[in-house]
Amino acid sequence: MILRKPYAFFIKYFKLLHAIIAVLVAFLLYRSFAIYNFFRAYVQDYSSALNEFSPRTLLSMYSFILALVVIILIIILLSVMIYKKKPKALYIYSLIVYVAVIALYFFTYPSLRDISAYILDIRLSSAFRDMFLIAFILQLVSLIWYGVRATGFDIKQFDFGTDLQQLDIDEKDSEEIEVSLEFDQNRVHRQVRNKIRQFRYVYGENKLIINTALIIFTIVIAFTIYMNIGIYSASYNQGESFSASGVVMSVRDTYLTQNDPSGNKITDDTIVVIKFDIKKQGGVNKVLNTGLATLRVNGESYGQNKDYAKEVYDLGTPYNGQALDTEFQTYILAFVIPSSDANKAMTLKFNDNVSYVKGELGAKNIFVNLDPTNLSGHRNVGETKLGEEENFDNSILENTSLKINSFEIGDKFRVNYNYCYGTNKCIDSYEYVVPTATGHYLKTLMKINGEFSFDGNINDEGITNLSSFLNTFGTINYMVNNNWLSQQIDTQIIKPKTGYDAAIYIEVPNDVKNASEINLTFNIRNLTYKYILK
Repeated sequence: MILRKPYAFFIKYFKLLHAIIAVLVAFLLYRSFAIYNFFRAYVQDYSSALNEFSPRTLLSMYSFILALVVIILIIILLSVMIYKKKPKALYIYSLIVYVAVIALYFFTYPSLRDISAYILDIRLSSAFRDMFLIAFILQLVSLIWYGVRATGFDIKQFDFGTDLQQLDIDEKDSEEIEVSLEFDQNRVHRQVRNKIRQFRYVYGENKLIINTALIIFTIVIAFTIYMNIGIYSASYNQGESFSASGVVMSVRDTYLTQNDPSGNKITDDTIVVIKFDIKKQGGVNKVLNTGLATLRVNGESYGQNKDYAKEVYDLGTPYNGQALDTEFQTYILAFVIPSSDANKAMTLKFNDNVSYVKGELGAKNIFVNLDPTNLSGHRNVGETKLGEEENFDNSILENTSLKINSFEIGDKFRVNYNYCYGTNKCIDSYEYVVPTATGHYLKTLMKINGEFSFDGNINDEGITNLSSFLNTFGTINYMVNNNWLSQQIDTQIIKPKTGYDAAIYIEVPNDVKNASEINLTFNIRNLTYKYILK
């Protein structure tokens, strides 16, 4: 095999190589200054910095690629200077600088990618600010150096004109080299030892170039692995925030159930309900493409089931393309899997279809490891007496609470109010609240005065006040003639037509008036809470 030494070519385009490096260094210098400005603003006021800058676009794939190109070109020039035995200190300096710069990019990129999902520690953001300021100054020295050499500006201190002339191309720079590829099997051991000895000589004479090439090769391999593991494929645990397709989200909880809110079995399979918090990034209108989400269990993938998501409304509001806000909102997705797989490991997968757009990096495959809670089985939580507060914090309702101060049973209740007409003309009026005539049993009214606090973070459109809470989860239990009777509170909740009353009126069976004991039970999935009224 005949090879030709490349030094004549490199010397011929010596100025051009410097000019190319100068342009690339100028771009990387601008990028470092932009990132420095972002972290400087972030340290002062993180919210203003996020509004002023777009963090995910500050460091793109182009920056990584161009930094690698600069390193390769510097190695080429360094090899020429070593071969011609010329000063090489500044090239070594530039090589060290850009190896450090690309390492700094690797450390910084994960923080810039997810910085909208959480507040970065002040010490880390200050460290990034200082490191990019140092990187800017070091790169500025390189830019001046390569700019001078690219223009051939003959300064006595640099004496570049004479220096370039001393790099005259001679025949040795383009001479042909004959490489023998003969292989003698009988002398293999001797030749192997000879090659090892020659390699040691070559390595000893060119240690700097070989070591630098190995460093570059290691960086490229590490970058490739990082792109495939940390960029093109990213893994998170339940509760961790991540960015995908212009949104920030995290999986709050995962539930397994077969029942509706009333405890009725609606499928022999298992419904996997995933509750997640989500907000959009930026000011543009944004919706989540749920078609990109699949549940992976036991090697199989399952798409979402919107029908069953409606059936389990007590677990959260089903996401059906609602416009996202800049503040976190909570929704659910439902998936149906065979019950035989309910105890196996589950992963929520997102296919991010904008993994690389206009130089911006994003995870192509996002995996969230789920930790499901099984809502099957049943457990009594305890008893609460009239006037005491019942907290539902260990249920799916989280920080929801109820306190009943008083109750009354009656066929009608008088509600007083002021009836106003004309200007400043009001008279005292009243109306009677009575049960409806519809239904398959005789009814009376129960008047409840109490306080109800619903956890707003649940974002459940089906449960917004005490009335909907009672109708969704409540059952009235009462004893008549030593017999316990019960009726689910699914009847109409009566409100005054004209007056205002803070009390709640619910229809209950007529024989509750004769009950010796009365309590309300709230069946919230697999938990039962008892509230004793009488």
